[in-house]
Amino acid sequence: MKTDASGHAIGGVLSQEQEGKWKPIAFLSRTMQPAERNYEIYDKKLLAIVEALAKWRQYLLDAAEPFEVWTDYENLKYFREPYKLNRRQARWYLKLQDYDFTLKHIPGKTNTKADILSWKEQVNTKEDNKDVQLLKDEMWTRKTTAKVTMLERKVMTEESDIIKRIRRNNTREKEIFQALEKNDELTWEEDGVAYMEGRIYVPNNKELREEILKEHHDPADIGHPGQHRMLELLKRTYWWPGLKENVKRYVQGCFKCQQNKVQHQRKAGELHPLEIPQGPWQEISIDIIGPLPKSNGMDAVVVIVN
Repeated sequence: MKTDASGHAIGGVLSQEQEGKWKPIAFLSRTMQPAERNYEIYDKKLLAIVEALAKWRQYLLDAAEPFEVWTDYENLKYFREPYKLNRRQARWYLKLQDYDFTLKHIPGKTNTKADILSWKEQVNTKEDNKDVQLLKDEMWTRKTTAKVTMLERKVMTEESDIIKRIRRNNTREKEIFQALEKNDELTWEEDGVAYMEGRIYVPNNKELREEILKEHHDPADIGHPGQHRMLELLKRTYWWPGLKENVKRYVQGCFKCQQNKVQHQRKAGELHPLEIPQGPWQEISIDIIGPLPKSNGMDAVVVIVN
């Protein structure tokens, strides 16, 4: 296998010896992604090897004999010294462990087939990294936009039955009173509905909370989610103290969930009861309990069962 990499593309050719001659059986040529064009030259050379191995995995993985990888490895000498790999190089390292190969050096000017494939298409690299806004404007949006988002949600759902019932229920728990007293931008009350951390506060009403839990778990389009998924769905819109525990209890009490739950534990083995003896003194068990605090000079108890 011969590989090469230019500034903007990678190329490779897979050859097989037939009748004493090396004949190509597969080719690789592709343009690098914009991010890949920012790699150092040694990473580009290694990228060509990793890509070629992945493309021809069906030929090279578990090959009967070790195969050779020919490349201009002057740039790969960087990897001959031990040093801390970055995440990309660590992934490549794991992929290389699957193959049994040796590296062979071939000067760039004689590696003509792979070199031509790595220059197949001309790419204008002058525009790379040009006019790129590193920190976009939306990254600077203040957290108070949560209030605007929730107001939009409220407009869409304010006529729902649940919102009406929440508005009619004027009870508030101490967490809400304390948060409203702080008068921060994440907690407010409007039109009889309190908002906590940008989410609708559900008053302490068992029937109301049970109905909300049911709507986020039982419908067919939701599909009986697990605890984490159901909690994530609820937290998009609603908030109340003990929400996580309520979700856990609801999921554990769902009959369909428990009926269809996949068991990951091994099945318990069958019981093998002892045979019933035919008469006395046929089977005797003895057990010694101790040492115990001394009583009348004794520190153990012997139990004999007939």
